[in-house]
Amino acid sequence: MEQLTFSYAAHSSIDTMVRVGNVGSGDLEILLEPTDKHRIEIALITSVDNRQPLWDAIFQRQFAENAPAMQITINDFGATPGVIGLRLVQALEQITHAPAPATANPLGTISFIEMSARERAKFLLDAGTCREIMGNQHHSFSPWLVPQGIVPQTDDGCVVAKGTIDGKPSVVVGIDGTFQGGAIGEISGAKMAAALELALQDAKAGNPTQVVLLLETGGVRLQEANLGLAAIADIHAGIVALRQYVPVIGVVAGSVGCFGGMSIAAGLCSNLLVTQEARLGLNGPQVIEQEAGIEEYDSRNRPFIWSFTGGEARFAARFADVFSEDNAQQIRSDISNIIHQALPTSVRCEQVDRFLSVFNQMDTAQQATPDLVRHYFAQGESK
Repeated sequence: MEQLTFSYAAHSSIDTMVRVGNVGSGDLEILLEPTDKHRIEIALITSVDNRQPLWDAIFQRQFAENAPAMQITINDFGATPGVIGLRLVQALEQITHAPAPATANPLGTISFIEMSARERAKFLLDAGTCREIMGNQHHSFSPWLVPQGIVPQTDDGCVVAKGTIDGKPSVVVGIDGTFQGGAIGEISGAKMAAALELALQDAKAGNPTQVVLLLETGGVRLQEANLGLAAIADIHAGIVALRQYVPVIGVVAGSVGCFGGMSIAAGLCSNLLVTQEARLGLNGPQVIEQEAGIEEYDSRNRPFIWSFTGGEARFAARFADVFSEDNAQQIRSDISNIIHQALPTSVRCEQVDRFLSVFNQMDTAQQATPDLVRHYFAQGESK
């Protein structure tokens, strides 16, 4: 990994912040910010060494004439020159033209899965009300990744957006599953925990704020294990405290799924919405295979995995409350319906006696099957 800087002459500064891309395999994040200098100054972190001449050639070509002054932050995860050029063009175009809104497919629907965490949050909030808290301009990325040779992302993979849903004050917290598999570290976890704490303060003051958690996460970030686990514990406590006042709605849409300590967060939510493409489980398939063997759990057998931990299976076994299509409009409608309902009298995680009764009925000598799981947890009901 290398950290590089570049500087080029320019004229008057841009007047708005622009961000494109994500720190994922073969991609990069580019952040353009206004500056009081008449220069283009670039701070670059890249996972690929010995490419300074390549970067300089790309920048020289892009900023050859009439380029405005700006501060540029680039976090690169091995993007090709073509992708680098494309992202730069996208960023520069957005200085004068707002990004196009998500468009419907031939069926007239908008895919929720294909949206970024930031796009999802903005879509769920009422038009014109979305205001991001601790956004990219704060450069609130983890201080622990660069020393370990890992490229960071300026929002640390967590988006917090405040606004309204159907006119009701709301906050949407979205985990970016493309960055580090949505894993939770010190900063991203603190942002989610703080959002829950502030919503709790609002509720206690008589100003209820609805909370939607978009959970695309593999759990704790191993590079920050203890700090991440502490943050997840704060998230759990925040959900439990807040759900007495307002619904805390969890959404697992795909394609990362929701695992580890954050699957417990999903289970603590007042209501949990899943899609066909979602997965939900305490341990990921690879972890189970590693510990129990491939004969017990083949992580490469996708139909097998989804039959146990997929959204439809989890809904059928009553581990989720709403089963939705990968349709952004439908998911927003489902969330709206939950917000307008009375708070549940008993949440799933409090039904200890019911779950103990289910476990006592199980024959552990019998190999589990999807139908058997549904039989036990749906109290004999099957699809």
